[in-house]
Amino acid sequence: MTAVDQAHPTRVQVLRSGSGGNAIFVEVARTRLLIDVGLPLEGIVRLLAPLSLTPSDLSAVLLTHEHDDHARGAGSLSRAAGIPVLANERTLARAAPFLGGARTERFTTGIPFAVGEIQIDPFPVPHDAAEPVGFLLTAGGIRIVVAYDLGEASDPLRERLPSADLILLEANYDPRLLGVGTYPWFLKNRILGGMGHLSNDRAAEAVVRAARGGRAQTVLLIHLSDVNNLLPLARDTVRWALEREGIAASRVEAVRSNGAGPLWEATAGAVGLPATVLEDAAAP
Repeated sequence: MTAVDQAHPTRVQVLRSGSGGNAIFVEVARTRLLIDVGLPLEGIVRLLAPLSLTPSDLSAVLLTHEHDDHARGAGSLSRAAGIPVLANERTLARAAPFLGGARTERFTTGIPFAVGEIQIDPFPVPHDAAEPVGFLLTAGGIRIVVAYDLGEASDPLRERLPSADLILLEANYDPRLLGVGTYPWFLKNRILGGMGHLSNDRAAEAVVRAARGGRAQTVLLIHLSDVNNLLPLARDTVRWALEREGIAASRVEAVRSNGAGPLWEATAGAVGLPATVLEDAAAP
């Protein structure tokens, strides 16, 4: 793996997260990735503009799985920018309708690989897709875990969370709101199942387990339902769980459903979000 330019900050931003489409930007020195592209090309162009970037500045796309809110724009972005789409074999096969004419590269779940300055560890997560994964990204001593669209915090995720500086974790629904909501029962059962989505309470349990070692971490809760959750509820469920355990080192924010998150930056000796950005993100 290429040595990381320590003077250049690592930057991470959730460009969009929710059922309307997902895309997460990660930058380390000269390597710039999008994790998932569940938006049309024009949407990605618009979301990259505040970062002073265009699609041609990107290095690659990583796919967690093939569902359309994660993969539908991957092919058009790849063709426009001339960059590869990386996924495991089963995801590439199922995402083929979105990837016509795109350059694709295959990775193997459980085997780390590198893209530029970033070491990537794709680990399995439980979800009703062909071969869904989360990612542990490592560069310059900074570790980032991305895990969303998963029915439970299984062992591969729990093993990776304690060492992370930044955790992007699903908090999709509140069980009480889901129970009284208007979704049909077959859909409620899918969401509640072990191959469905992660609730606020289950996300809180995973964050508490990760934080017990006392490591300072930033947690961004993502993929919130716009029907079965509320931003303050997701955020405060996790914060209260940490407070009950006497854990003060972790900082928790939630990304509004189908919205963008705050910019997270890390340089040698300084990791996290500016206080003013945290305050803005926390507003209900």
